[in-house]
Amino acid sequence: MSDSAADPDADRLLGFLTASRWFAGKGRSATLRSVTPLPWLRSPGDWPAVRIEIAEIGYPDAPGEFYQIPLAYRPAESSDTDAAVRVIDDQDHGALSGTDATDDPVAGSVIMSALLAGTTLDADHGRVVCRTEAAADLSADLAATRLTAEQSNTSVRYGDRALLKIFRRLELGDNLDITVHRALNRAETAGTARLYGQLTAEWESRGTRLRADLAMLTELFPHAEDGWELAVAAAESGTDFTDQARQLGVALAEVHRALGSAFPAATRAGDEIAAGMVDRLQRTREFAEPLNDHADALRARFERLNGRTLETQRVHGDFHLGQTLHTPDGWKIIDFEGEPAKPMAERLLPDSPWRDVAGMLRSFDYAVADSPEAEHNGWATAVREAFLSGYTGDDQLVEDDLVIIDAYVADKAVYELGYEIRNRPDWVRIPLSAIARIAGSSRTHQPGKDSEDEDHG
Repeated sequence: MSDSAADPDADRLLGFLTASRWFAGKGRSATLRSVTPLPWLRSPGDWPAVRIEIAEIGYPDAPGEFYQIPLAYRPAESSDTDAAVRVIDDQDHGALSGTDATDDPVAGSVIMSALLAGTTLDADHGRVVCRTEAAADLSADLAATRLTAEQSNTSVRYGDRALLKIFRRLELGDNLDITVHRALNRAETAGTARLYGQLTAEWESRGTRLRADLAMLTELFPHAEDGWELAVAAAESGTDFTDQARQLGVALAEVHRALGSAFPAATRAGDEIAAGMVDRLQRTREFAEPLNDHADALRARFERLNGRTLETQRVHGDFHLGQTLHTPDGWKIIDFEGEPAKPMAERLLPDSPWRDVAGMLRSFDYAVADSPEAEHNGWATAVREAFLSGYTGDDQLVEDDLVIIDAYVADKAVYELGYEIRNRPDWVRIPLSAIARIAGSSRTHQPGKDSEDEDHG
């Protein structure tokens, strides 16, 4: 482990981290506390030499975070060091220049080789454990290509067979996405990918042994269409999307049934859930001044949960169109890590399945944000109704359900506003407009019905 105070390359690495799309500490004063190199996946002398390094980031007013950086090293004398993520001195090979291994096809093959070997690699400061599932039938010579879509992790595609999802910000302990995929695979759920394997790390930090999952290898759907892009294109063209929305609701219901069987169910007091929503509102108001005009109305909507008891279970936790793929075999749901801004302890709590439903209703609002005609001509309303119909199996929603959905829709919009302020200022208008409508509306009809005053996008 290297101490960043004695590391002349600390500024370079910190700059790479803070400029990356997946860095979660934007807007805060971050420092690089330490860098821990894990075992070489391919040693210096066989270029590119590849290893994963763990960067510990500190903040003056919040707990620190751990990020993984897979690096592909080559001799610095023959490399463009200005483009390097990190430059190190190797005892036998001198100065080495390291670039992001996820951008290097050869390094991608090295990572796949290590994973498929199913071995445990040890070094002075850490360990990498490679694990594959029995169903995996893959090879390291599959072409490795990094996906370019914006996300909080990094994904590398291997031919038309597999996808390696690299967790950039590490969660100590078992990763939720891996845990949920394994459970859904055991339940033979059609709406999710097969889990092929995982990489796990152990390392020392300030005298404490830590463990985190680094990556998961899953089935790739080569002919899949991104759910977000599909819905946006349909909204822009006015193409009917109700059948797709209804089937998406059916797929979510199937996943919820499987999760309800695989993990413990519980009940939670509505007062507790409402208090969490109010707390999020208050925290977001600290940097989102426009919320002040709507805070009382939003709080009243949350507090309608008081006195109720909600059935809860393991849920997706961050469900929106970007977490879906439309394939020839139907919808597939991906990314079961939950809302990245929430602490792990909160994401592990059972929650109401209506949270996922509300997340998709809000996502439809994003899909029509740049297509006003789709909102005005009933496209969005029809899509929302179809999704709800598919999810409920055409069962009529009761008043308790409507109150719960209302609260979760409003809470999701508050979350979105905070996220957009920090990450995509040009998109702030979308949740802010919805918040204004939500705060100015009253419940008079089923979610999904079109109204001048209310939106459940």
